[in-house]
Amino acid sequence: MALLCTLRNIYLSFGGKSLFDGAQFNITQGERIGLLGLNGKGKSSLLKILTGELTPDTSTPPFQFDKAKGDADKRYSCFLIPQELTLGKNQEINVKDYLFEFYPELRKIHLSLTDINDKIENSEGEVQNGYIEKQKVLLDSYDHLGGWEITSAYESYLRYFGLGDLELKVRDLSGGEQKKILLSLGFTSNANLILWDEPTNHLDLETIKLFEERLNTTNKSFILVTHDRHLLGKVTNRILHINGAKISAFSGSYLDFLNFLSEEEKSRLKHLDKLKNSLRREDAWMKQGIKARRTRSKKRLDDYHQLKKKIQVVKGEARRKLELQFSESTRKTKQLVKFNSVGFSYGQNELFSNVDFTISKGDKIGLIGGNGVGKSTLVNLISGKLNPSTGEIKRSDDLMIQHFTQNREELDLTKSPFEILGDGTDSIILPNGQKKHVAAYFESFLFSRDDLHRPIQSFSGGEKNRLQMALNLLKGGDLWIFDEPTNDLDLETLQILEEKLESFEGSVILISHDRSFLGNVTNKVWLLRSQSLETFSGGYEQAEAYIDALTIEDLLDENEDDESSQLTQPEQEKAKVKLSYKEKDRLKNLPQLIKSAEKYLEQLEEKMSKFDFNKMDAEKSLEFSKLSEERDKKEEEILSCYEELEDLQDRV
Repeated sequence: MALLCTLRNIYLSFGGKSLFDGAQFNITQGERIGLLGLNGKGKSSLLKILTGELTPDTSTPPFQFDKAKGDADKRYSCFLIPQELTLGKNQEINVKDYLFEFYPELRKIHLSLTDINDKIENSEGEVQNGYIEKQKVLLDSYDHLGGWEITSAYESYLRYFGLGDLELKVRDLSGGEQKKILLSLGFTSNANLILWDEPTNHLDLETIKLFEERLNTTNKSFILVTHDRHLLGKVTNRILHINGAKISAFSGSYLDFLNFLSEEEKSRLKHLDKLKNSLRREDAWMKQGIKARRTRSKKRLDDYHQLKKKIQVVKGEARRKLELQFSESTRKTKQLVKFNSVGFSYGQNELFSNVDFTISKGDKIGLIGGNGVGKSTLVNLISGKLNPSTGEIKRSDDLMIQHFTQNREELDLTKSPFEILGDGTDSIILPNGQKKHVAAYFESFLFSRDDLHRPIQSFSGGEKNRLQMALNLLKGGDLWIFDEPTNDLDLETLQILEEKLESFEGSVILISHDRSFLGNVTNKVWLLRSQSLETFSGGYEQAEAYIDALTIEDLLDENEDDESSQLTQPEQEKAKVKLSYKEKDRLKNLPQLIKSAEKYLEQLEEKMSKFDFNKMDAEKSLEFSKLSEERDKKEEEILSCYEELEDLQDRV
């Protein structure tokens, strides 16, 4: 298929925050694109760039936006469907006429026609004939702009999505009904690229299914920004992912993309595991002292010290980047909890000391740290279940804290969801004060209305988790604390929880090991380690590089003794053992084997470096994965050869 557009050298910053740094991508005719990225990372800005509403920053090399030209069905044109419709000055506009809010030229003609029609009715003779001539010119202009086809298609789609009364005032419609207007506008457009910004918000399941069906039958290119993972999996054939101010492209469905990420994560974990083994081996070698190391190369000693320096550089750069991005925040929000030099100990065991922080309204905090460092203790101090050993904790007056633990033992299995959620009544009151029918609330957690009166003991484990979540989220509070909320949750329930937490206007603290969940929900990260708390005024993505650096640094520090003291320690001479003929032959051949293996490893890494991740499809990702696996095996082989060589050299 032909290219629809190509964008290069996209640079865009707002208030010192870089959204895009030299990003680039292209769109081909007929592509069904899912646009992914964490909130605030530039998805909406990218859509505005495509419409021309937003121009990237001036840069060298300059921003390029090459658009396809030619006939109407081939040249570049786009139409943006916003998240919410706006009424503007015309608060009395009806459903039928709202079309003209997106077609100003048609609106101008429509208003003129309305005026002319009134004049024709109230005139006669030559005056009337003059108005009729003007009417004909306006009708021809309306026809030339495709107004009749657009109007007819718009009204047809309104009925398709269940909006039959076109005279209703838009301001009187519910959020879901207003969304149906936007869906109709999107499918009415003649543009070759339709940009959908969160189109399923406020929609019921039936309408989402209708929307999905239409997307699967359209021949137009589209970009879809949505949190509906199921919808992404059904309708996309390409993914654009905004991450680290760049845009990476993946050819394949959203499900293919998830599988690719899963394989990449497995590869990363394997590499980390190998790194740990390598560090332990290098530490052991360092601890052998000078005499035992005399046959080793000087390069290996230099590499060991260089590794430690690199870790310090990575950690420092990550921290500096965080400070540059967030130190100038001037947000002023209501203070909920303040810790002043707080410490806590269990007897002689000090968990942490001199902890200072403030929790404000709107903070969504991810609390991370190793097992046993005191995460649960810290949130118990925040909620008031524990008192500090030292320091002071201040809470705002009438502060409401809801603390949801891992146990989830609040369900009475002998009761039904109707009894649990509504306490025997038809309606429930949501934390925001809104009244809702208990059945509608129950269905919003992916249950069938038929199960509302079924005993909870007959529910599956996943259903009980969803019901527990529904019960928890009924409780009002200024601060919600969740201890490992994603444990045992299925993807559907996890999606619901993410959406609820994102829309919650209060404050949240999440203890979780789920990095994706933390990245999607939090806007701050707290790291509890080494009896102190480090705070990051940004989401998990911004803190991830620094946290990874700390992890590697900890691995080095675990086994490293003071090298200067090792150098002065007397070494015990090992009794020399004669090698067998086979071992002597092996010792002779090992250097050449290592050399050949390292050369082959360089060739593999050169092949991998040539992959273009902006054009990665399922076949290419499989090829890359195989090369990565082969590289891992070769590295293991080289490490084993080095260990064998050192062992044989030690023995002689």
